[in-house]
Amino acid sequence: MVVLTIAFVLFMALETARRIDMATAERTKDEIADAVADLGAAMGKKAEEYSLWNDAVDHLVVGYDPVWANANVGPYAERLWGLDRSYAWNGRDGLIYASKDGALRDDMDAATGEAADLRPVLAAARAAGKPVSGIVHIGQIPFVFGARVIAYEYGHDPLPPNPDRPVQVFMTRLDSELAKLASSRRIADLRVAEAGGPAPAAVVSLPLESIAGQRFGVLTWTPEQPGRTLVRETAPYAGGFALALLALLFLFQRVLQRLKRQEPLRLSVARLAQSQRVAKLAYTVHLPEDLLEVSANFRELVGLERVDPGDGSERLTVGQLLDRVVPEQRPDVQDAYRRAWAENARFDIEYRVARPGGVHLDLQEVGEPFHDADGRVLGLITAIQDVTARRRAEETIRHQANYDALTGLPNRPLFYDRLRHALRRAARDRTCMALLFIDLNRFKWVNDTLGHHTGDVLLREAAQRMAACVRGSETIARIGGDEFTVILSQIGDRAEAEAVARRLLECLGAPFHIAGQTLHISASIGVTFAPEQGSDPELLVKNADVAMYHAKRQGTANWTFYDPEMDADALDHLRMENQLHEAVAKGQLALFLQPVVEVGSGLLAGAQAEVRWNHPDHGLLPPTDFLHLAEANGLILQIGAWLLDAGCRQLAGWSDRGAAGLRLTVPVSTLQLKHSGFGDQVAGCLARHGAAPDRLILELPEAAMLAPSAEMARTMQALRTLGVTFSVSGFGTGYASLGHLRRLPVEFLKIDQGILLDMIRNPASRETLRAIVALARSMNLTVIAEGIETGEQQLLAGEVRCGFAQGAFLGRPIPADEFDPTFGTAFGPVTAVPAEATGESLCSVDEQS
Repeated sequence: MVVLTIAFVLFMALETARRIDMATAERTKDEIADAVADLGAAMGKKAEEYSLWNDAVDHLVVGYDPVWANANVGPYAERLWGLDRSYAWNGRDGLIYASKDGALRDDMDAATGEAADLRPVLAAARAAGKPVSGIVHIGQIPFVFGARVIAYEYGHDPLPPNPDRPVQVFMTRLDSELAKLASSRRIADLRVAEAGGPAPAAVVSLPLESIAGQRFGVLTWTPEQPGRTLVRETAPYAGGFALALLALLFLFQRVLQRLKRQEPLRLSVARLAQSQRVAKLAYTVHLPEDLLEVSANFRELVGLERVDPGDGSERLTVGQLLDRVVPEQRPDVQDAYRRAWAENARFDIEYRVARPGGVHLDLQEVGEPFHDADGRVLGLITAIQDVTARRRAEETIRHQANYDALTGLPNRPLFYDRLRHALRRAARDRTCMALLFIDLNRFKWVNDTLGHHTGDVLLREAAQRMAACVRGSETIARIGGDEFTVILSQIGDRAEAEAVARRLLECLGAPFHIAGQTLHISASIGVTFAPEQGSDPELLVKNADVAMYHAKRQGTANWTFYDPEMDADALDHLRMENQLHEAVAKGQLALFLQPVVEVGSGLLAGAQAEVRWNHPDHGLLPPTDFLHLAEANGLILQIGAWLLDAGCRQLAGWSDRGAAGLRLTVPVSTLQLKHSGFGDQVAGCLARHGAAPDRLILELPEAAMLAPSAEMARTMQALRTLGVTFSVSGFGTGYASLGHLRRLPVEFLKIDQGILLDMIRNPASRETLRAIVALARSMNLTVIAEGIETGEQQLLAGEVRCGFAQGAFLGRPIPADEFDPTFGTAFGPVTAVPAEATGESLCSVDEQS
C-alpha cells in the first residue's frame, strides 16, 4: 500500500511538472507571437507618423524634390527611431532616396536592385490605403518593415488631382529585434531556422510568413522547464518527501489553476506597461474635487516627485499639473478640461510643460468622460504621450525647407512667400516697396582658384555683412549660388532704396580675410519698385535681375534702377551670346597684334596677340565686349584654341619673312590651363605650323597664380621643357604676390596699367614699384609695363627699370596681316633686342644664361 501510494505520489509529481512545463511553454509562445506582431505594429505606427508630415509631402508628392528628400527624410528617421534602412519610391516606382544606418547610400545601383524584393510592400501599401507592416526579405536577410503611402495630414491643403502615390518604407533587421526580445524576456536560443528542417524535440517553434504570404522559416527557442527542474532537484529526497509531496499535490494543483487564471491579467498589465515605456505614454484619471489619479509614467514624464499616500494610489491635483504647463498655454488646457466635464465631450490638445532643470517637453493629451450606469459623468480618463522628438523634428525639417543651410538666410521658396506677402500689404496700405537683386562679383573666381570651402566661408561672411545693412523687419534672402535679394517692404521714396544699395556696396567692398588670404570682392545691384513697375513676384525678380546685369556691365561695385528699356538690352545681350556660338564656325574671329617694345632703346621685341570679333551687325568688337560671355558659357575653350592656332601660324610667318627673333605673347584663360590635354594642344599647334616653341609666350591671368592645381603645374612644366615660356598679366591688382610666382615656371611679369597711373598721381608710389621690380629681377623675372598711353608713362617705366612696354602710345593693336615686322618704329630701328643692350630681352632666362 505504501509503495502504491509513493508511486501514485511520484506519478502525480511528474504529471504536475509536465503540466507546469506545458503551461510555461504555451505562455511563452503566446508572448513571443504577440511580441513579433507588436514589432510590425510599431513599424507601421512609425510609417504613419512620418508619412503624414505636410512639409515632406510638399517636397515628395507635389514637388518631387529628391535633393530635399535625400538631405532630410530617410537618414533623420533612421537616427530618430534607430532604424536600419529606409526607402522612398515615387508614383512611377522610381527610387527617390535610399539610406542605411542613418546616412544616405552612395551605392544607388545596389539599392535599386533591392527594390525588386520590396515590390510586394509597395503593392500592399497602395492597396491598403493605410500603414502596413510585416516581414520582408532583401536577399537572404529578413527585415521588419512599416510602409505607407505618403499623404497630407488632416487639416492641410488637399493633394492635386490624380496625384502619384509615393510610398515610404522603414525597416529594421529581424535578427536584431529578436536579440532585443530575447534579452528583455530572457528567452534562450531565440532565432530563425529554416522551415521544414529537423528540430530537436526540446525546441519550441513558431512559423514565420513574409508579406507575400510565403513561409520562409520558423522562430525557435528553448522553453523554460520549471517543473522538470523541480523534479530533478527534489529527486534525491523522494523517499523522505513522498508523503509530503502527496500532501502538497492538492496545493500545487490549486496554485496551478490560480496561475492559469491570473496569467492573462499579468501578461496584459506587463504589455501595457511595456507599451507605455516604449511609446512614452502615461494616463490620468480626473476625479471630482479637482483630484487626479496618475500613472507612474506620468510622474516621470512631468518630473513630479513620487508620493505614496498609504493606500497605494498616486494622486495629485489638477492645479499641480497646470503649474507645470507653460503660462501662455494654461488657459487652453484648463478650458479643455472644463468643456469635457460640462459638455460630455472628447478632447485632444497639445501643450508644453516645464520639467525641473529648465527642460521643456511637448505633450499630446487625448481624453474623454466616463460614466455611471445612468450616464452621469464621473470623471475624465486621458492618455498622454511625449511628442517632443516629433515636434523638434518637424521644426528642424520646416527650418531646413525654408532657410539656406550655408548662410542661415531665407531661401528661394521663403523669399517668394514673403515677397507675395509684402506685395499684398503694399497694395492694401497703398505704399511703395522695393526689391534689390545682388550678385557678388568675382565669387566664381574665388571658388575656382581657392576652392569651394573658401567660397563657402566668403558667402557666409558676405551674408552676415549684408544682413547688418538692413533692418531686422526686412527680408534678405539667398536665392542662388552668389545671388541675394532684399525686400524693402515700406519705403518713402527712391532715395531710401539708394541708401540701402550704397550701404551694401560699401560693406562688401571692405577686404575679407579668409584662410590666410586677403580677398577683395564687390557686388552689382539692380533695384525695382512695386507697384510702379509691377505687382507679380516673378516679374519683379526679372526686372531686378535685368537691372543688376545692366549695373554689372557698367563696371564693378555699381547699382542701378530698373528701366523698361533695359529689357531690350538684355535681349541683345542674349542674342549676342547665341551668335558667339557661331563666330568660330563662321570664321568671324580676327587676329590683332600690338607691338611690344624694349623700354630703353625703343626697339621692337615682339607682339601681343589679341582676338576680335567681326560681328555681322555690330562690326569689329574688342575682346572686352565678348570674352566675358565666352568665359561664362565655356566658349573660351574654342576661342582660346583658335587664338593659339592663329598665333603659331603668325610665328611661322615671321620666320619665313626674316623676323625669327620676334616673340609672340598669346593670352590663355585659367579654364584653358585646367582643361585636360592643353599641353598636347599647344605642342600640336607648334608642330603643325612649324613654329619655334621658344618664340611663344603664353600669358596667364594673375588669378591663376593663387591656387594652381597639380595638373596645371605639371602641364606648365612640360611646356616649359618644350621651350614655351610664360608671363603673368595684370600683376598688382591686389590678388597675387611675388611669392605665388615661385609655384609655377613664369619668366615674365606684366605690371598692371593702374599702378603706372597711380605713380603719376602719387609720386611716393614710385619707390614701392621700384622695389617690386627689383625683387622681380632678383627672382630672374623680366618686368613688362602694359597700358603705356603717354610719353610720361614710358619714361616712368624706364625710371623704375621695367624691361619692356606695350600700349597705345607705342602702337595700337592692328590686324595681323597689316603688322609688318620688317619695318621700323618711331622708337628706333627694327631689330631683335640684343641681350647686352639692357641686360634683358624677351628671350627666356635659360637663353640669357
